[in-house]
Amino acid sequence: MAQAKGILPKGDDKDVLYKNPQTGGYFIGVRLDTELNIDGARVWLEAISSAIDTLVARLGPEQGGRAGTKVAAVAVGLAPTFFLAANGTARFASLRPPAAFADSANRPLPNTFAPLASVPLLDWDVCFYVAATYEARVNGFLAALEKTRPTVQEIQMFRGYQREDGTEPFGYADGLRNIRTEERTERVFIHRDDRDIDEPEWADGGSYMAFLRIVQHPDQFAALANDEARDAVIGRKQDGTRLDLADQKVSPKEEPSNPPPSLPSGAHVGKVGPRGSHDDNQIFRRGLPFLETTDEGELRVGLNFCSFQATLEQFDVVFNDWAMTAGFPPGENAAGAVDQLLDPTRGLATIEHVGFFFVPPYAEDGLAAAILADPPDHRPAKTGRLIVHKRVLDPNDSSKRFERQGFRFQVVDAQGNVLPNSEFETNSGGVGLCPAELTVGDSYTLQEIGTPPVENVALLSVPFTVDGPVVQLSVVNTVPSGTPYGGAA
Repeated sequence: MAQAKGILPKGDDKDVLYKNPQTGGYFIGVRLDTELNIDGARVWLEAISSAIDTLVARLGPEQGGRAGTKVAAVAVGLAPTFFLAANGTARFASLRPPAAFADSANRPLPNTFAPLASVPLLDWDVCFYVAATYEARVNGFLAALEKTRPTVQEIQMFRGYQREDGTEPFGYADGLRNIRTEERTERVFIHRDDRDIDEPEWADGGSYMAFLRIVQHPDQFAALANDEARDAVIGRKQDGTRLDLADQKVSPKEEPSNPPPSLPSGAHVGKVGPRGSHDDNQIFRRGLPFLETTDEGELRVGLNFCSFQATLEQFDVVFNDWAMTAGFPPGENAAGAVDQLLDPTRGLATIEHVGFFFVPPYAEDGLAAAILADPPDHRPAKTGRLIVHKRVLDPNDSSKRFERQGFRFQVVDAQGNVLPNSEFETNSGGVGLCPAELTVGDSYTLQEIGTPPVENVALLSVPFTVDGPVVQLSVVNTVPSGTPYGGAA
């Protein structure tokens, strides 16, 4: 599996680029010609690959040491509009889109529901996330993009910077609890062989990128009553010490994973950090703060939030199910608030733009070879596997979110017999993979079994026919009355 480039720090690159305060961050978005065909896309991707090679080329020995010094890295994100036309049909007939973009009716994107539904979606077909210590190289890349007009119709850019002291614009130590290094490959990249079987073959080793442009309001934050009130919003002191662990001198990397019941209600750390049994759902954050001037001559600060994950369910759960749902984490504070930092009614931060992209796996011959390669010629499959995507909805309030982990299933054949080795359950993202091999052409019924993790949910039975090597089922329960994560309604 060739993993996507420009996402995970590798070796010495971590210090010379990703942790270097001289590094600048650039989110460069382009909008492409809507009439672009597959031949034109191939030519453009080949030109862009050449420009990327120039951008990321290491300095020569005379400039950067014997092995050369890394000066830039790029993650290339492709938006749903790269793959799909305005009417939802495939833009390039021979290119199967990533799974999260291919079936938005059954697997809605995270901005389908409030609060992100009201946030403008970036009008970008492609996003280049560039980290670089040489701005001249970035300017050269922009010039190369400009030369690809009229294929490129518009170019936009958001800039960020690497922090010298590790703090965010409110003055708090940031980025303290990311995915552990040894777990990143598992959480960040698509693994078709044993998990993400619904993804197209060319996407193996790729990653989904979520982007939020968050404007922070320091005046409103400073206007809170005192330091204790400000610490309560974050759940930490400014030096990074978690409030409930202040007397124990615990390093952030060694903090317990169980949600702390003694954190202030709605504290940011308690909403998105400690996970306990939900530790299977994590995202790798690689955001960068920004500082810019407005047309009125004032300063604006904020965060170019960026995360990478193997499925968009991972981001959807962290943001919508946890941060913006009052009932998470469950426990004595479960009747509390949504994330105080992101709560739009508090006015401490405003999400200005949102975007979702797919970063393709690396191919030595460039982006065109990675994305537009001819699919392998397979023999017709004799057996198939079933993958389930679970959601629970309140028909009267689409903003409510409910537990997705722990729904159990089994598969029954046409004669009513339970298939051996067919029992499975969903993870925190609501995804479950049936371990049994099913016969292509046969009909089955997916049955929910056991006690569901959400109260007042009726168990479902879903008939289906295996028509190929992969069957995807979206299983949606509606709950007439219930509480998110066992907390406040």
